[in-house]
Amino acid sequence: MTDTAVRLRVATANLKRAGYNRKTRFHEHDKLAAMLAPLQEAPHALYLSECTHYTGTPHDPDPIEEVLKLLGSLWTTLGPDGRKFGEVPYRAWISEVPGSVNVPGLFVDPRIIQPRAWYGLAGRRTQLANTLTATINDHPFRLKCLHWNGSRGPTGLTEQADQDGQGASENALYAGDFNTTSSAEGETVYRNWGARCDRVGRPWMRSQKGIRRPDGTWVTHTGMDRFLEHGWWDAGQVAGDFTPTTTDPETALRIDRIVLSKRSPARFDPDTYAVHGHPLLGRGAPRNDHLMVSADVIVEAAA
Repeated sequence: MTDTAVRLRVATANLKRAGYNRKTRFHEHDKLAAMLAPLQEAPHALYLSECTHYTGTPHDPDPIEEVLKLLGSLWTTLGPDGRKFGEVPYRAWISEVPGSVNVPGLFVDPRIIQPRAWYGLAGRRTQLANTLTATINDHPFRLKCLHWNGSRGPTGLTEQADQDGQGASENALYAGDFNTTSSAEGETVYRNWGARCDRVGRPWMRSQKGIRRPDGTWVTHTGMDRFLEHGWWDAGQVAGDFTPTTTDPETALRIDRIVLSKRSPARFDPDTYAVHGHPLLGRGAPRNDHLMVSADVIVEAAA
């Protein structure tokens, strides 16, 4: 049992299709490296919202093995002999989401987050599906990487907010792409969402992140309000930083988030919250459509 608090470094990133190239059918892992480059220190919990084809592929080498090697090489330290070696022996859990290849994945440093059990889909309660139970500073925690499915529309977003919101009944640290925003003061909320979708040539986005009012106009969906009401803190809201995390200037929203259940023996350090700038993915390469978010969580000592 420890008698001091632990500082837990957390980051969530949504690299489009995990850098998967549909033409070559291989991942361009340098894009992930570029996106994570702003992190000066290795995160103890890394949430990746789109782990496209990380598992279930016939590729050699195996994509998940390549990712784990990459993560182990990004943050290095010097040994007594002056040689560099990887700092973090990450372990990975990739979620199962029927009908989707853009599934979320969770990567943790087992020296700080001691895994206990992974709950997949088969035979498990829906609320626990794709959840890692672990011990952090002698406290039990649930960790889950989320990617709410916007294609299910407003009704689906509400269902997902209610289902995952109930995780607040335990010590829990969730993060990922929620595909919805909140109505908090300072938050980006569009009253002309439908018109904006039309301006960018993607009218189908109306229901992915919006809701239709009785007068026929569309506004952005604020389903995070409903989720947070179940008993969660949102890192950006705690820090008073409402920087959008998607990059299209016409439709930018803060949908990538790190959330902590209020019952947890932990708190966000608001001074560490950051939305990181556009990653440089190489000459002529398109910028990613999401920005990385990071924050520190202070986990109190066990009584």
